[in-house]
Amino acid sequence: MITMLLSSLFLQAADPAQTTPEQSTAEPASAETTAADTFDADAAMAGINGYLNSVDTMRARFTQVSPHGALISGLLSMDRPGRLRFEYDDPSPITVIADGTTVAIEDAALETVDRAPIRSTPLYWLLADEIDLAADAEIIDVVRELGFIYVTLRDPNDEMQGTVQFVFEEPTYILREWFVTDALGQMTRVIIQDQEVDVELSPRLFVIPEPDDGRDSRRGRR
Repeated sequence: MITMLLSSLFLQAADPAQTTPEQSTAEPASAETTAADTFDADAAMAGINGYLNSVDTMRARFTQVSPHGALISGLLSMDRPGRLRFEYDDPSPITVIADGTTVAIEDAALETVDRAPIRSTPLYWLLADEIDLAADAEIIDVVRELGFIYVTLRDPNDEMQGTVQFVFEEPTYILREWFVTDALGQMTRVIIQDQEVDVELSPRLFVIPEPDDGRDSRRGRR
């Protein structure tokens, strides 16, 4: 359950009462929309890898759209390699934290902390020490459309089911959003806005808390 929840980033965190985000930058793309004879996919992938590896720290706003259209926003903090935090705005009780090896969902309302390895979530492709998407994933498609590059990935080891489509802006290769499609065909969208890079971030942001009542939420028992 925890792996499925993390892989969809993060379906149960969305709140239908949230308002509509700003007009987003992109829609899921397919190869039929691209002029392949004018697009060098290998060069694009090299540029994308180069940009992702150049980002050490980042802070940004994000908006998450669930498969049913429910919306919620929050603050994203990233400190590569391995560390990331999604802090959802009120009234959501959810915080998602990656500490270098583990990704956890903290639910303040239920006082639970559920964990999964980073490798079993889409975050692995953004937080690796040395990012090489072609080496770390099965590349299903690389598409250019209307100033954006869409890279669709699948985990060749099946630790994460479904697919992820990352959307990068040309010519900067800045990551703008991603679409996660789970094993049931449901799509979750995460839109990144107001990015700041090379910012100072407290290491305490990336510490996974332990439940106060001593419950081991990974096994569902005390």
